Amino acid sequence: MSSSSKQTSDLFQPVQFGPYKLSNRIVMAPLTRSRAQKGDIPSLLAPEYYRQRATAGLIITEATQISPQGKGYAFTPGIYNSAQVDGWKSVTEAIHKEGGRIFYSYGMSDVFLILHCSRMVNCPSHHQRSSL
Repeated sequence: MSSSSKQTSDLFQPVQFGPYKLSNRIVMAPLTRSRAQKGDIPSLLAPEYYRQRATAGLIITEATQISPQGKGYAFTPGIYNSAQVDGWKSVTEAIHKEGGRIFYSYGMSDVFLILHCSRMVNCPSHHQRSSL
C-alpha cells in the first residue's frame, strides 16, 4: 500500500444504496435458521434475533417461501398468509425500533428475499403425505 493510499476503512461509514441510506456498510446475509413455528410463522424469538443484529447497515431476511408448494425445508417461515405476514411485521417493527433496516417486499418495509427450492419442491412425492 502506498503512502498516498487511504489508510482508514469505510466499513462503519454511512452509504447510499439506491434509494436507501444505510448507517454502515455491514450487510447481514440471509441465513436459513429453521426456527419457524407451526404454520410456517416466524417464531416468537425471531423479532429478538433480528433486533440484536439491527446495527448492521442492512439485514436481508432468511429465505422465505411464497407458497406451501415453494417450501423446501422444515421449519422455515412463509409469507403467504396473514399470520405469517403478522409474524414478519413484528420482526420489522423490532428492527426499526433499533434504527435498523431490513429488506422485504409486499409493502411491509423494503424488499424481501424469495425462496424457491428448485427441483426439490417440484417433485410430486414432496407434497404427498407419507404413510410412515
